[in-house]
Amino acid sequence: MRAALDRADRLLLGLNRFVCALLLAVMATLVFGNVVGRYLFGTSASWAEEVARYLMIWSALLAAGLALREGAHIAVETLPDSLPRPAAIAVRALVALIVGLFLGLLVWLGWDYAEFARMQRTPVLRLSMGMVYLAVPIGAGLCLLHLLIMLPRFVLRAATDEERVHGAELGSAL
Repeated sequence: MRAALDRADRLLLGLNRFVCALLLAVMATLVFGNVVGRYLFGTSASWAEEVARYLMIWSALLAAGLALREGAHIAVETLPDSLPRPAAIAVRALVALIVGLFLGLLVWLGWDYAEFARMQRTPVLRLSMGMVYLAVPIGAGLCLLHLLIMLPRFVLRAATDEERVHGAELGSAL
């Protein structure tokens, strides 16, 4: 059972990374091609900026879960790192609960907003804005899934001696 979960986790992680890299590559290619077209040939695709903007929205929201999983979001660990282990676990569990509730709310409200905006059209390509806003609930859902996967590691994490010394050095420098 554990092997199947680990395989599913690796698949999710790989697929999420691949989609984010693909969106970023397409966006960069569109912007670069449009700049080259504008300055070398005096013409540009009117739709390229719109597509690049929506790809950026999708890539940022899909990559948020990856950043959460890697601990790349801004976090203040001073309080839990200074507490005894049982209290630090409780604080981290509370933080994870609040983040999970917020992400769940974002999925729900994001879905409602995407439904609300589906009849609205983009200016150039006339695509449904619901497709653009769908990035919010899907990105928040992926973020929630990544949170659940890394939850035990986050909650039970103990600060290393090196992190404690680094934190003390930062505190004395202020």
